[in-house]
Amino acid sequence: MYLAQVIGKVVSTDKMDSYAQKKLLLVQKLDLRRNPSGLSTIAIDYVGAGEGDIVLVGAAPGLASTVFKVPRAPMRELVMGIVDRVSTSTGTDFGNSVRTDAGAQPSD
Repeated sequence: MYLAQVIGKVVSTDKMDSYAQKKLLLVQKLDLRRNPSGLSTIAIDYVGAGEGDIVLVGAAPGLASTVFKVPRAPMRELVMGIVDRVSTSTGTDFGNSVRTDAGAQPSD
């Protein structure tokens, strides 16, 4: 599992049946200081995440295929949760419910 930020969506009108009715998101892996880490990737949304959200991504082989009950599907990355808050002793808290400045909530 890893933390990521949703940076876009992927729209495809012609795709494998195993992807039918599934939302595809472009996610950027983050380190524990909220810095981008590595290449962005495409993940299947399972929780209703949207652009800008900090999310928890599972990337075990067969995970998405098992969750969606689609045998032998070419699925790997799965958005499994929308993160409310990440707190570490080495950095500033961040997440979707963390206030950013003077009491303002992060924008959607």
